[in-house]
Amino acid sequence: MQHKVKLYILVTALLFGLSPLAIDMYLPALPSMASSLSVSINDMEMSVAVFLLAFALAQPVFGLLADRFNKLNLLLSGLVIFTLSSLAMPMVETAEGLYLARMFQAIGGASSVVCFAMIQQKFDIQKGSQIITYVMATVVIAPLVAPMIGGQILKHGGWEEIFYVLAGVGVFAFVLSLFTHSEKLEAVNKSAGSEEAEQAAGSSFADFIAIFKQPLPIAFIFLGGFGFAALFSFVAGSAFVYIDFFKVSAENYSYLLGLNALAMISGSLLSAKVFARVTPNKKAIIAGLFLGPLSFLFFVLAQMQAPLTAIVISVFMFNILLGMISANAISAAMSFYPTQGGAISGVFGLCQFALGAVFSAGISLSHAHTPAVLLSFMGLACASAAMCSTYLYTRSCSEDSELSTDTNAIEPCRSLQL
Repeated sequence: MQHKVKLYILVTALLFGLSPLAIDMYLPALPSMASSLSVSINDMEMSVAVFLLAFALAQPVFGLLADRFNKLNLLLSGLVIFTLSSLAMPMVETAEGLYLARMFQAIGGASSVVCFAMIQQKFDIQKGSQIITYVMATVVIAPLVAPMIGGQILKHGGWEEIFYVLAGVGVFAFVLSLFTHSEKLEAVNKSAGSEEAEQAAGSSFADFIAIFKQPLPIAFIFLGGFGFAALFSFVAGSAFVYIDFFKVSAENYSYLLGLNALAMISGSLLSAKVFARVTPNKKAIIAGLFLGPLSFLFFVLAQMQAPLTAIVISVFMFNILLGMISANAISAAMSFYPTQGGAISGVFGLCQFALGAVFSAGISLSHAHTPAVLLSFMGLACASAAMCSTYLYTRSCSEDSELSTDTNAIEPCRSLQL
């Protein structure tokens, strides 16, 4: 049984890693792609924004569908779309064709969000939180390692091979999902009733909108979203800061990215192993509170001629905290909606990538010549996340009226009390 759970985690992590890989793995190939398609580098960079926008909007759609229809069929359909669009990418001849293929690739990758609903349905909240911790580690690590993978592929082949590799990974994920995610999922929440009852209570668009009106779960969602925004700020600006400003070699830059990936893994392991008995909401709130002083450090470093060592250490500390926040924030938010895991995970994904796109676009449009902009954006994102944690901490024992009784939410004081 334990072996099956480990395989389930690995395959789910692979499913969630597809989209981050698709976002960042082709970044080293943008100049050669621009030359091949006879377009400007700005036109190529726009394909990143197209992917992020489509991915952010498609996640809540798949989330709503997951609460009403067969989750495995939705997942497999998305993988087919992802694979076919990846294969179509090397065949495009215009920037518009590239945008269209990237849009469908993002839509297909967004189907991975139904895995959150699968986990909620299959496992209890404590075990589900541990599984999500390992899965989310893939999501936050992939943007750091994907450019290195793409660079190695580009070193030995053309930019087309990057998308062929992505298509191959999509096929591999499809086959594995048939073996690991095809078993009938049994609801573990006794109050949810039978599977038929759960589907009957599936989310509607009105339920999706109602999530944004509930302060406690949406605070957890924005806590994770702003943490992800700080990560995307780093991904967007780190190459300039490390390579252009501090003259770090490309090889050493990859090592620094690997160091950050190690920090995220460490934070995830701390959450899943060392603090396994601590509830997800407590871990998310406490780790988020630590982002407060860290944001102050980022702002201080932005106002001075900060040495590279200080920046590397501060980013390392951030990644440890992010490794603890990302999975626990979504687990805590989902605990308010025992039968609507698809909808809440869709909102979480929308918030993550929308904020990530805004902050990374801000970095790109700033035309910075010093590390100050990168540090300021990371400080702003961390400060916003810390504000969400502060709100959750102070309102954890507020009146039950904080959440309406028709949202299937658990009692907030019982859930959040520290």
